[in-house]
Amino acid sequence: MKVTDWLPIDGRRVLGAVLCLAPLLATVPARAAGDVLYLATLTPQNGAVSLGAGHATLLLAANERTAALRHSFSNLSTVLTAAHIHAPDGQILFDLDIAEPAPDGTLTWTITAAGSWQRPQILNALRTGQCYLNLHSSAYPNGEIKGLFRIAGGSTDFTPPPPPPPPPPGPPTASGAARFLTQATYGPTVTAINSLRKQGYKAWLDAQLNLPPSASHLAYIDALPEPEDELYGWYTRESIWKQAIQGPDQLRQRVALALSELFVISSEDSDLFEAEPTAAWMDLLHRDAFGNFRTLLQDVTLSPAMGMYLDMLSNDKEDPETGRNPNENYAREILQLFTIGLYKLHPDGTLQLDNQGLPIATYDQEVVKGFAQVFTGWTFAGQDRSEDWRFYWPDEEWRLPMEAWPEHHSPGSKRLLNGVVLPPNRSPQADLNAALDNVFQHPNVGPFVCKHLIQRLVTSNPSPAYVYRCGQAFANNGQGVRGDLKAVLRAILLDWEARTTDVLTQQGFGKVREPIVRFVALLRALKAKPPADGRFRYYWQASSEWGLNQAPLQAPTVFNFFDPTYSQPGPVADAGLLSPELQITNETSVFGTVNFLRSALEGYADDDAEITLDYSYLTSAPTTAVLLNRVNQLFYAGLMTPATRAVFARALADPDFPTEPIERAVTVVWLVSLSPEFIVQR
Repeated sequence: MKVTDWLPIDGRRVLGAVLCLAPLLATVPARAAGDVLYLATLTPQNGAVSLGAGHATLLLAANERTAALRHSFSNLSTVLTAAHIHAPDGQILFDLDIAEPAPDGTLTWTITAAGSWQRPQILNALRTGQCYLNLHSSAYPNGEIKGLFRIAGGSTDFTPPPPPPPPPPGPPTASGAARFLTQATYGPTVTAINSLRKQGYKAWLDAQLNLPPSASHLAYIDALPEPEDELYGWYTRESIWKQAIQGPDQLRQRVALALSELFVISSEDSDLFEAEPTAAWMDLLHRDAFGNFRTLLQDVTLSPAMGMYLDMLSNDKEDPETGRNPNENYAREILQLFTIGLYKLHPDGTLQLDNQGLPIATYDQEVVKGFAQVFTGWTFAGQDRSEDWRFYWPDEEWRLPMEAWPEHHSPGSKRLLNGVVLPPNRSPQADLNAALDNVFQHPNVGPFVCKHLIQRLVTSNPSPAYVYRCGQAFANNGQGVRGDLKAVLRAILLDWEARTTDVLTQQGFGKVREPIVRFVALLRALKAKPPADGRFRYYWQASSEWGLNQAPLQAPTVFNFFDPTYSQPGPVADAGLLSPELQITNETSVFGTVNFLRSALEGYADDDAEITLDYSYLTSAPTTAVLLNRVNQLFYAGLMTPATRAVFARALADPDFPTEPIERAVTVVWLVSLSPEFIVQR
């Protein structure tokens, strides 16, 4: 018998097994009678190097014969040449170029057979999230930006949900402690489980929230022996791995990762390829992870790494003579991706709909222009201001916030959210403070940020009531303070929906562990220790062929590794579920992860470095039953099903299974890493 007989480690079978468990991931949204609303977010496609973005709504009539399409876009690299709605195989289902728009710009799609696609097939593809809109440009004739249509819920009115049931009584069980640590840290250890059971959830949270950052990423790279001009971004990742695996401030580490996937910068950008900007960025997120969101928003905005990544750095005021306008990149993303999103939300994170059943935009292009003007006149700190050219070609200073040059700041009035207009001739600092206050006070921010954190820590599709309760903590921490992230994290991790066991058997609860977290969880469980020099040399994990298809601060675009609204086509989309992490799961990444994890569990890192792993908790088990009990506690939070336990028991009893204790334990943990019940966090 071979290892492939013990668990389905063929790429297609592993991926299929994960998808079969995907109904555990989220709540099926209620479909209102009548028209059905679909949303699409348009982002760069097929490797297009583009700042293009857009969004679209598709309102499918109750009779499913027609659909009303509205869309908008900006920042295409070159002129728009074509726009279509496509079937999953790329065939054109609706050609926007020949459709006659209504006075408000709406296009009507009459759904009939197109190419080889019959009407029932088209409707099924639409329902399962496989139809997409893409826009073509002269630079990208095959398509520059693209978005899949996803079913969306919403309402015109809002009623606060009733309070939840009381949380489970008594001290944490071993299973409850392990589940909590899976959500609040990079993964449980035997010591951490036992400690949490003694402390209790609230005391553990208080202790973690009062721990300062365990170490500085900048201090780490400063201490490395490599020459300064050879300190590249992968050395920052060394420090990230070290703190994630060994740092005592585990909640801060996990929240900083979640924030790095909300406020995205990437070392894939050639300007951020070196270690210093990314190390300074992660120090910022660690420092602000438990502070106030308004402080975080200001520090992110004035970070030179963010300024470089989204073009606020050296962003100059408008010049009518040359036709220059302020760069709109950061202005657009701080609204769309970082704080409020494209559409108005109810306090529970569901869409507000107008009287036509359509979502209500949070801002328009004039607001983007207004914020772009606000974000002018800033560049690296410490420049020689007697030389004006230094504003455009400054010396790099990654460790200090950007500084303002008033002469390069837009002097005019500036339109912001909710009809606010800033008067002209104000300082850059005054405009910036007013603009960030304007964003911070928007009612979308609480549910938007809370849903992101819940998705990254607890469950892919929390109930609206869960989002509402956490959003209320964002709005008021109990002492009249808005944006207190400590209060938000307490609300998220202590909420009934996170702590009860009643939801474990419901299809609406759980999430796929993203690859970074899955990898570190294994190393933490095995008490990983680096070589004598203290360095975890894991460099190439962003590779789908040889790594995890994900690594810290290496997202391909500002839209992160995966879309929070992504729904895997097929059974997941059919059930109306969200599964963000599955967007980076494919046959190549499954095989790559299988191979990488086997090597990592044997103690190998890059540059022939060896990592020491402690398998003694497993090798000391006197019987197979005890071994499986320990595996269940450490890797499955005590939730391993009898079926999975039977698979392990059968494998361990097979005469071809390794008999040498360490090799036997390595193989067991490797099989754990491939099993759907480990990959899907409940």
